Amino acid sequence: MSLTKQDLKEISGVLDKRLRETEAGFDEKLIRYQGAIIEAVDFRFQKVEREISELRQELRNLAITLDNFVKMMTDYKEEFIILKAEVDQIKKVFKEKFGVEIAAQR
Repeated sequence: MSLTKQDLKEISGVLDKRLRETEAGFDEKLIRYQGAIIEAVDFRFQKVEREISELRQELRNLAITLDNFVKMMTDYKEEFIILKAEVDQIKKVFKEKFGVEIAAQR
């Protein structure tokens, strides 16, 4: 059995028709799934953005805590310097007035 040109044209027509139907079905499925994919990706991005926002807030809170700690340490240092100067003055007065030298270590 050999195929004629007419048979080949009919086969080609049937194949073209099936290909168009398949493409149409594929396009329809692509459109349907595309929305679901975009929705899932969008949901994920929103979640990531929310987490980044929370991390930024935590970072701000840590920066504020660190600033407060540094200020407290600076205040303690300044207070210590003042206290040390006052103790030095007291030691000087004791030495001048009473002849007593005060030392923390011998």
